[in-house]
Amino acid sequence: MDWNLAIDRHREALLRMLAALFVMAGGGVVAVMPRHVRTEIWWVLRPAESATRRLIVVVLEHLQLHSAAKRVARGLPERVGGKKGEKVPSFALFDPRKRFYINNIRPARRGNPRLWSPGMDYPVFVTKTAPEPDDAVSAARLFRRMQALQAALADLPKQARRLARWQAKREQTRAKSGKYIAPMRPGKPPGHRARQRHLVDFTLSHCHELALYALNPPDT
Repeated sequence: MDWNLAIDRHREALLRMLAALFVMAGGGVVAVMPRHVRTEIWWVLRPAESATRRLIVVVLEHLQLHSAAKRVARGLPERVGGKKGEKVPSFALFDPRKRFYINNIRPARRGNPRLWSPGMDYPVFVTKTAPEPDDAVSAARLFRRMQALQAALADLPKQARRLARWQAKREQTRAKSGKYIAPMRPGKPPGHRARQRHLVDFTLSHCHELALYALNPPDT
């Protein structure tokens, strides 16, 4: 298998999708955006992040960086930084772990806020209003995630070395902390959708298969 060709092909596809997301988000310069726009961006951004994590795993296994990382696991900065005074957020190298609920029922929030002040006979209950698609919502967290993804795709080998250092550190302290060292969670990746209707769905599926193949190559 031509690993470099596979990595470059999926990386370019993710970069094109990310560029489209920046256009949808107004170029990353707006402070707020309509709720429905943020929802559409999240719908693509989450699987794109998962696909990028799997590309990083493929690069790590392809470049064989584990041994070198163990020798330099101490005292190395983990932040992906730009110029002085410009801090680029670090890309999340590990999948968020699944949350399990009894009988798949999430605990529901009960009750409504109530207002009361001296002179009132009874507290006034505030009725919650359903969110509207055109409500203005903050875009700060979304932009930071997009910037982190852009920085990761700009230099995948750097992120692979960063992942190797993280795994080496966690392996040293796993007996005490119990932290996992695998970047990919078991089962379906975050952002996976059974009905693949967007290019990012196919990209995530292919990147996931590549990562599994890189971690467990067949015996030849």
